[in-house]
Amino acid sequence: MGVANLGKRYRVMGRGRPAAGMKKELPAKKISTQDKRDLQVLADDFGLLHRKDVQDIIQNSRSYSEGQQKILRIYAAVYL
Repeated sequence: MGVANLGKRYRVMGRGRPAAGMKKELPAKKISTQDKRDLQVLADDFGLLHRKDVQDIIQNSRSYSEGQQKILRIYAAVYL
């Protein structure tokens, strides 16, 4: 068994680099319930909780910091 056969065997078994369009999607990271509550408090403190786009951000954020940044961008656009 030579080096050339070893490489072929690994390719056949599905090892190595995936094809260009065959990347596996990572599962969406869920934000904790406590982080959602904290984002709601933040939005309420800034007077933005009633806005639909802010509620969507709170529901769809993958982390607290991501949601916080998006809420602060909306705050800056609305009030500053």
